[in-house]
Amino acid sequence: MVDVIIVCSTSEILRKSIIGAAGPQVEAEYIASLKGNNQQLVETSNGTLPCKKILFIPWKSDPLNLTSLKSSLSEFVSIAIKYVFTHGYKTIAFPSVGCGKFGFDPSIIAKHMIDETIIELTSNTSNIDVLFILLSQQQNVYDAFITYLNSIQIDSNNLLKQNLKTKINHHSKISYEEKSIEITLFSSNINNLTKCKNDIIELSHFYLFNIQLNNKHDMMDWSQNTINQYYDYCLKQYVIPKLDFDTHTLELIGPKDAVLEAEKHFYELTTETLKQARIHAVSRGVIWSFEIIPNSDTWEQYSFKLNGLIEDAYLKKLSHVDFINDKQEKYQVVISKMEEHHETNIRRIRRKVVDSLLPDTWESSDQNCKRVSLQQSSKEYQDVLQKFNITMNNQYTQIIKIERIQNERWYKQYAAHRDEYKQRYRQLDERLLFHGCLGTSANQIVQECFNRSFAGVNGVAYGCGV
Repeated sequence: MVDVIIVCSTSEILRKSIIGAAGPQVEAEYIASLKGNNQQLVETSNGTLPCKKILFIPWKSDPLNLTSLKSSLSEFVSIAIKYVFTHGYKTIAFPSVGCGKFGFDPSIIAKHMIDETIIELTSNTSNIDVLFILLSQQQNVYDAFITYLNSIQIDSNNLLKQNLKTKINHHSKISYEEKSIEITLFSSNINNLTKCKNDIIELSHFYLFNIQLNNKHDMMDWSQNTINQYYDYCLKQYVIPKLDFDTHTLELIGPKDAVLEAEKHFYELTTETLKQARIHAVSRGVIWSFEIIPNSDTWEQYSFKLNGLIEDAYLKKLSHVDFINDKQEKYQVVISKMEEHHETNIRRIRRKVVDSLLPDTWESSDQNCKRVSLQQSSKEYQDVLQKFNITMNNQYTQIIKIERIQNERWYKQYAAHRDEYKQRYRQLDERLLFHGCLGTSANQIVQECFNRSFAGVNGVAYGCGV
């Protein structure tokens, strides 16, 4: 998959081919964008293509004017790469423009496009991958690009330094200071100078400790937040960590005592990660609740974190488990009595096993919440679109995407309530709600479901409630 596909919009064959593969939505976006667009630079969604954006850029040149050809190709490549850098994308795919019906020499096209690509990449600190997509039937074009790429001579030292700098700028999440110390020695005796130099090197090696931990597959379960925490911990101890997730190795460089502490902290984080993963797994199909008012039979579910904590204690057959809530109040759940204690207050608790199966369309995941973009050609996408259009047809401009929200906890809790209502009422009136809200609110709903304790922006405008 590539982030941005570049299309030469003045190439009718290429343009129609890409739009045809992308689908009617991209075609409609392209036609709509041309209206009132003087620059004719068109950006569309991906449609059915495996990318994030499609960028249509016009290009033309005089075959007899090589100067014009070079400048026009440079501008074409420059516009595309600057777009990628500006929007934070990481990969881009170019066509070999001018090598079809335009009739340009492929070797000249290859030279100018690759030269401008190198100029753009070396003038930016970010790192992106550039691909040139060549047709299988155009062997001469492929040979021209390969020949020129192989002929490029770049000083290996400068290239290595540039790549190293780029990788650091691209991947680093935590900044730290790195200092070089220069020691100048003066002596009339060369032997004394050599001995002193060797002593300094030996002393530095004595205080600088380096260990490498191999086959550390457990770190593949680390979240980005855990990785950042570990880097932050190491750097505060003046230890440089190098985590390689391809080879599953960890290298630690720094003062000996600090390196040993960093190694110990690595195992502590790994143990905690595995513990949380196990708690999450065992508590998926169970809901723990507490009675809001004694003998009211009105229950409220514990948070996802506490639900896992209580279920873990229950399976271990512990008599009780202690926790502190968001208000920093100390609570104790007495599992042996199925009670929650807070100071002198006692509330009943209950454990409910959810037997509902997850929908067949859901993808397997080790996460409690997962968002999956639906393909326009899928039956699931078309079903949602058809139901949405029942009341919203001609009421919106564009559907950018439809996502399936796989939140196991909230789905199972909804299923539990639904099953309870099925037993209580003979006819269950289950309906779909298309709720309009801001993107930030949507993200909160995805994670935490609807919170009916407060009225949202739209609820206040049209009446309180969800």
